Amino acid sequence: MKRKVIQIANSTHLVSLPRKWALRNNIKKGQEVEVTEEGERLIISNDSIISHKTAEVDITNLDVMTSRVIHALYKKGVDELRITYSDPKMIELVQDSLGKESQGFEILEHGKNSCVVKHVGGSMEEFNPLLKRTFLLLIDMAEQISVALKAEEYDRLKVISHMEETNNRFTTICRRYLNSFGQHKFEYVGPLYYIVEDLENIADQFKYICFFYYDRRDENIKITKSALKVFDESNRLLRFIFDAFYKLEMSRMIDIKKTRQALVDEAFILFQKNKNPGDTILLHHSIVIMQKVFCLMGPILILNLKDRVK
Repeated sequence: MKRKVIQIANSTHLVSLPRKWALRNNIKKGQEVEVTEEGERLIISNDSIISHKTAEVDITNLDVMTSRVIHALYKKGVDELRITYSDPKMIELVQDSLGKESQGFEILEHGKNSCVVKHVGGSMEEFNPLLKRTFLLLIDMAEQISVALKAEEYDRLKVISHMEETNNRFTTICRRYLNSFGQHKFEYVGPLYYIVEDLENIADQFKYICFFYYDRRDENIKITKSALKVFDESNRLLRFIFDAFYKLEMSRMIDIKKTRQALVDEAFILFQKNKNPGDTILLHHSIVIMQKVFCLMGPILILNLKDRVK
């Protein structure tokens, strides 16, 4: 439908809202509506109306996938989930699955072979500040691991590993937010979702490092300075990509690409020269971290590149 543009004074342009749409969405005088720019389009939405998403799942035969499925539905934006099962004892699986990642999900009704889980956590935290906290948490986790490994204070790694659980909570909420409101808030949801997924995967690599060296803290494992240097450099790339996300500089992106290739080459040489397991595990995870950081360049370029590139 077409609407005429009304000009007021020399700067303000007005377009009237379709009456049927306004009535259907209960728009009142003085009420605020959300206006989102998407290239040449403007999307007008009524943020006060949030759809209530429901879903059903039978976990009888899901086994170890139970928590994965429940977490996926949470990230999808489901507000009310009916869960059925053959054995009443399976309610314990549901309780364990809600855990720390599905913030706001609570069991409000349960019977012999079913229960109802609802999101009762109120409004979700805004996406942008939470994503920034996720980046900074990862950087802090990397730096703390480096300090502990250099000092051979492997006992500290167990405490540091818990930061991965916080990362899971942050990234889960971010994905739920994108699935619930992303299409109204952001021009490109896909690249943002990829970035959030990758930040969770990077945290897993740091967690695996913590577990390996903590579990072997009494075995006198040694890590050479060369391997620690590769790990530190991979962490530096994480800081670079964080800076690039908030202020894209092509010179920094070039640095990331060149540094990543040089570090991979250096790690491969160390693999061949040294069979020390203390080095091998750290080098392996450093390469994975570098590659995942490198893969963030694509979505960051999509989000930040202008139509004209110099």
